[in-house]
Parts: sequence; structure tokens; C-alpha cells
Amino acid sequence: MEYQNRKRRSKREDEKKLSFWKEERGDIGVKQIAVTVGVIVIIAVAVTLIRNTFLEQWIKEVWEMFMKAIEDMMA
Repeated sequence: MEYQNRKRRSKREDEKKLSFWKEERGDIGVKQIAVTVGVIVIIAVAVTLIRNTFLEQWIKEVWEMFMKAIEDMMA
């Protein structure tokens, strides 16, 4: 008998957890907020990588390319 009561309780708890995700209402829900935060984090990581590594290296390469082109034009 005790086993059946525990089984019923755990089944009800599982249904409550599922209903939280199924019956989400309103314009902005938990899932939308989670996705938005995830996208913001990914963009922040990409910008940080570009800013700290790739951008500096790219600017140096472009500067050297322009300087070499100027030197070749003057020679």
C-alpha cells in the first residue's frame, strides 16, 4: 500500500513538472528568456574573441598590406 501511495505521489509530481512547461502562458516565458540569454552569451563570447585576438591581428595585416602597397607605388 505504501509503495502505491509513493508511486501516485511521484506521478503527480512528474505531472506538475510537465505542466509547468506545457502550460506556459504570456508573451515572455521561461523558455524564451533562456534562449535569449543563451544567444547573448554566445554573441558576447564571439565579440570578445574577435576583439582580443582576431581584430588586432587583422588590423596589423591590413596596415602592413597598405604600407607595402604604398612603398611599391613609390619605388
